[in-house]
Amino acid sequence: MNLCGAIQGRHLLSFTYEGHQRVVIPAAHGTHKTTGNAVLRGYQVRGTSSTRPVPLWDLFLVDKMIGLQVLQDTFGADPPKYSRGDKHIDVHCEL
Repeated sequence: MNLCGAIQGRHLLSFTYEGHQRVVIPAAHGTHKTTGNAVLRGYQVRGTSSTRPVPLWDLFLVDKMIGLQVLQDTFGADPPKYSRGDKHIDVHCEL
């Protein structure tokens, strides 16, 4: 399953990013409008971050996501303060 499949199926993702293990609700995937990099907008619900306490929203570079796994665990409600049409991303898929 790819990132869009995980978003559409409402599956949690697990990956290591900048040395921190993270579990994330994927909300939107696409290309960053400024850099052209593949990115994921996600709401981190478990794990750690070097900058802020969890839970938190972040924009993850797909190329820096190590050991990406689509988990069997799913989520029901959209994450807090989620809105469609991320202004920083040319969206390929979103909740």
